[in-house]
Amino acid sequence: MKKSEVDVLIVGAGPAGLAAAIAAKQSGFTRVRVLDREREAGGVPRHSLHTGYGFRDLHRVMSGPKYAARYITKALESGVEISTSTTALDWAGDLALALTSPRGLEEVSASQILLATGARERGRNARAIAGTRPAGIYNTGSLQQSVYLRHQEIGTRAVIIGAEHVSFSAVMTLAHAGVQTVAMLTPEARHQSYFPLHWGTALRYRYALRTRTELVEILGRDRVSGVRVATPRGEEVIKCDTIVFSADWIPDNELARRGSLQMSESTKSPIVNHLHETSRSGVFALGNLLMPIKSADQCALEGASLLSKNW
Repeated sequence: MKKSEVDVLIVGAGPAGLAAAIAAKQSGFTRVRVLDREREAGGVPRHSLHTGYGFRDLHRVMSGPKYAARYITKALESGVEISTSTTALDWAGDLALALTSPRGLEEVSASQILLATGARERGRNARAIAGTRPAGIYNTGSLQQSVYLRHQEIGTRAVIIGAEHVSFSAVMTLAHAGVQTVAMLTPEARHQSYFPLHWGTALRYRYALRTRTELVEILGRDRVSGVRVATPRGEEVIKCDTIVFSADWIPDNELARRGSLQMSESTKSPIVNHLHETSRSGVFALGNLLMPIKSADQCALEGASLLSKNW
């Protein structure tokens, strides 16, 4: 097994991880390495073709892929080593990780380890929704990868479950694929995003925001044919052939749990102090691994802020 050492080892090459890596290089660390299990760095923005990224951190508005490319380029120009298709399997010591990649097994030791593994949306199976398991069910991440990376056909009429920031991203992704969003459902009394975002997307894409509405059952055998929902007026059926489950996030905390880091019972995220240090000295966590969910530019700013806090 190959063994190596670095100054700073970062798990996760999304906005938070890349921004932190750039900050580490700027602060004088020589050996900074970022790992990501995906084949390409950049995180979620690289398969979010719509605009809206970069406002807070880069002071401009750009598409997700351009935003991701900007951070990748800046990291490489700073001398950061980015290892894609590389998975951190487990801890090999207090400040060491066991890795696997197409190049084989490796053990890497570091002076500091930063966990920026992000979060994911709960899929249909984790939400205990009644009904069959037909084709046509996505979460926002799988939808974006199917549309932007694999260029797959999706459907014609979609219902989105959830009304948070990412739900409106799903509307735009569906429109790019030629799919009409017929309804966005939330059990809450209003959406959980910015009013201009809801107003603008609703005006452009002509979907109905259905508040105080809960999904009861998925209909269809081979392919989704509709959803049964509960409203204050009773139950009804909305016809559709595509369902997108959005929001309802869970942190990607497997590596943190394997390291026996102290975890929050409510968010399932590692507990950190004001310096973003976990219960293990020298191990830090940031970005959307720490709930609640933040936008990409907020995660990037959080990563960059480690320069002034710790380094």
